[in-house]
Amino acid sequence: MAYAFYDGVEELYDEEGNLTGEYRVKYTPPVYTLMNVSGGRGQADIAMFGLTQTFGRTATTEDLCTPFNTETVFWIETDPRTEPFDYRVAAVSRTINQVVLALAEVEVSHEDDND
Repeated sequence: MAYAFYDGVEELYDEEGNLTGEYRVKYTPPVYTLMNVSGGRGQADIAMFGLTQTFGRTATTEDLCTPFNTETVFWIETDPRTEPFDYRVAAVSRTINQVVLALAEVEVSHEDDND
């Protein structure tokens, strides 16, 4: 799997070099990692993040230094070299031993992805 952090937005220009008034979200280059990813949402996950949080999977890491937040995106079932990300962080739970991320599935077109 891989993740990327939010890196701001950039203004889009048309073919004549004029501003279009539209923006594209930018992300850092993907970072490959090994994490424990759940197969689906379970009762322990619901208790940790609450009933109101919408997410489909959780990912757990012992890397306490990585600044995961709700703008972080993940490639879990897709390849970051050829496809857009397929999950975003919905919530973060930090303890003294681990970081647990609630991941929500998203659909992103190639035009929206950071190429």
